Amino acid sequence: MELGDLLQQAQCFTNDTRMDEDMPRVDRTISQVLQATQELHSRVTLTGTHDLKAHMLLGSKGVDLPKLSHKLETLSARKTFEPLDPVSDTDVHAFLKNERENAILSVIDETNRGIFESVERHKWRRIYAEWGEEKESLLNALIGPKQNEFPDVRRQTVLTTLAETPMPSSRLNRTEELYAQEIASYNQSQIQRGHRSNLLAAFANLAAEKFDNQLVSEMWSVLQFMADNAPPSRTADAIKSRLATQKFVQQARTYLERRYKQYINTVIMENPLQAQRGGIPNVYSSVNSFVSINFAVPATLVGLLDVYNGLPLWALVYYSLRCGDLGAAVRYLKETGVCYDLYRLLSMMKEGTKGEQYSRIEGALKLEYNSKLRSCSDPYKKAVFAYVLACDPHNSHAELMRSIDDFLWMQLSILRQQDGREYNVEQLTYSGLQSLILEKYGENYFNAREKAPLYFSVLVLTGQFESAIEFLARTEDNRPHAVHMAIALNEIHMLGTPSSMHHPLISVNPEDPAPMKRLNLVRMLVTYAKCFEITNTSEALQYYFLLRHFKDDNGRSLMLSCVCDLLVENCDQQMIDLIFGNEDDDSGQTGIFAQFHTMDFDKYMLAGMVGDELTYRSNFETAIWLYFIGGQLDKVMRLVCSLLSQVVHQPPTESSMRTRLRQIIIHLEDLRSVQRVDVEPHVLATYTMLTQLLVFFDHYHKNESQQASEVLANFRITPNDCSEVEECVANLKSLCPEVTKVLPDILLAAMDLIYEEYTKIKENGGSRSSFDSRESTQTDDWKNENKEGILRHLRTKAKALTNMAVTVAYRMPTATNKRLVQLEILMH
Repeated sequence: MELGDLLQQAQCFTNDTRMDEDMPRVDRTISQVLQATQELHSRVTLTGTHDLKAHMLLGSKGVDLPKLSHKLETLSARKTFEPLDPVSDTDVHAFLKNERENAILSVIDETNRGIFESVERHKWRRIYAEWGEEKESLLNALIGPKQNEFPDVRRQTVLTTLAETPMPSSRLNRTEELYAQEIASYNQSQIQRGHRSNLLAAFANLAAEKFDNQLVSEMWSVLQFMADNAPPSRTADAIKSRLATQKFVQQARTYLERRYKQYINTVIMENPLQAQRGGIPNVYSSVNSFVSINFAVPATLVGLLDVYNGLPLWALVYYSLRCGDLGAAVRYLKETGVCYDLYRLLSMMKEGTKGEQYSRIEGALKLEYNSKLRSCSDPYKKAVFAYVLACDPHNSHAELMRSIDDFLWMQLSILRQQDGREYNVEQLTYSGLQSLILEKYGENYFNAREKAPLYFSVLVLTGQFESAIEFLARTEDNRPHAVHMAIALNEIHMLGTPSSMHHPLISVNPEDPAPMKRLNLVRMLVTYAKCFEITNTSEALQYYFLLRHFKDDNGRSLMLSCVCDLLVENCDQQMIDLIFGNEDDDSGQTGIFAQFHTMDFDKYMLAGMVGDELTYRSNFETAIWLYFIGGQLDKVMRLVCSLLSQVVHQPPTESSMRTRLRQIIIHLEDLRSVQRVDVEPHVLATYTMLTQLLVFFDHYHKNESQQASEVLANFRITPNDCSEVEECVANLKSLCPEVTKVLPDILLAAMDLIYEEYTKIKENGGSRSSFDSRESTQTDDWKNENKEGILRHLRTKAKALTNMAVTVAYRMPTATNKRLVQLEILMH
């Protein structure tokens, strides 16, 4: 074929493959196709089949391998891990870039070094552990079967014999034991002498003398100082009485001022040469010496106004006020003659005289402060005016507030009562300060997790006892202190408690002003005592005694409820003897509860409560012994009837409930002989019937037919003939249902006795029946009646038992009816 023909045929094929689509058409000549083929062949032969397969694999996933290879070639690790090139000092951008990269490199290097060291430590630890195991195995292999022959082996004898009466170890640490001893002493003083000692002072002395913790001692000290103002009435609400008076504000200021005087004296003693203290030892001279030390350098006087004898006047006045001595401040102002109006106002504040003249001078000074002193360069002068005028609460006086005490003292000094506020001037109230400390600043501001005593003191000084104690109770170490602080405050009626013991530990009463909260002392104390009530029962009862005036939901003393719960949850004989004492013990020792004798409750009331709770929980046997202790024999009789009806028909076995009930009945009968029991007649009749049935079944199971028949005949519970069925059914109705429950077993036992007697007479030809004991008045002709008459009489009794089983208002078990009918039929 010629080339022209090939060209024409190729054009035809091209026209056939042309499609009506928007895709661009690629035209290649034969030479271009040949060139592309050669390039592809050379590429495949040079790179090999592996690169081809890689191209095909990555291409199927949408990856352009040539482009990816180009990107990888452009990557360089030189700028990341190689030393940086130095830059000139004037190139700030390069300098910052180098610093940033140096910081990154240092972190990477430090991390690598830490990882390497950690791996090294773990490696050697593992090596040493494996060496130790290998040495141990080698030594064990050397011992062999005869360990006595192994040389130089020291053996330590371990005591494995337990004590005769092992006791659990105490759950109280030293601090908790000291607190518990103080609580016991306090309770005994109330029980024996009838007066309350100062528990708060006792705890504060204990913390100062016995605890090796200065911070705990300081917490008790500030609480004792603030609680020195007892409420006017013990029936008044603690929260309302605390907020209704300014005594707590003044008390907090006095505490902070005393601490600052101690600080000033400490600084003076450490710098005696600079202080040059002399004259009368009072606040005036102490402040003069203290200011001399702080402003010994002339440069410290820059910006301060009214320098007096080389010392800043307003610093002298401020520190006099900071120490709580208005007289010293008035004296400084009088000596210098500066600001006569302020001198007169301070003099009136010292004398406590307020009136129209006081208000006029105060108003003039406020105008002066707002117009001039807000921009004053002397921070001491601004602080003095803010103190005297009780204004400008938003000025933090940052130059002078060197501690939390300084800040709190200033805030307490500028407080105004709610009813004495001037609503055209922005002023701070007591509730506002409390909200500022508790809510605005809060625990994070004071770093309360690490400085718990500091935050506690701030809350106490602002009158928020409940929030302070709740915060302290969150940590395990401070919880004992918090619990006893709450106890001490409650004993002097200064703790705000909720109306219900079911409230959470800290709660808010809508009637209380914000942000005051109430602390659930009951929940806190019970939770605390629950931890050691098993191992330290006596100490736990001492704490529960503090709750005797609280009432539970049923109106009972909360102390009785707590002890009742303790006994119900751990009601064994050892715990009962520990609480109530053992009556059979000749040593004369009484139980723990005997020392809490009051007119409101005694051990008999407690024993009855525990017995009722155990009865409710179906622990009847233990409840019976509690009722014995409580002297409630009527309840004992009821429970005995209930239990005896369940087991009276069973054969006697050792350690069974039936055997234990026999011991209870013997003890009950002994008490009935010396104590009158007030119980309903039908309960007494039921008890008497069941105790006799106990005797009946004892004879029945011992095959003593004669004695069993006599016991059954004496109580007329089963009929002798069909005419007595209605009488026996009427007797059952006068008794409690407990006897009716035993009736199927009674009828079966009676039928077995009749059938046994019937079989014996029929086989042996006897002439006397054991069921004839009630007919002792019959004539001798009846006793000598022939055999057929006796058998007929026994069949009549059996028929009467069957009739009674279907007559009595009790659904007999099917097996019982079947057995009764079967035995009756066997007698015919």
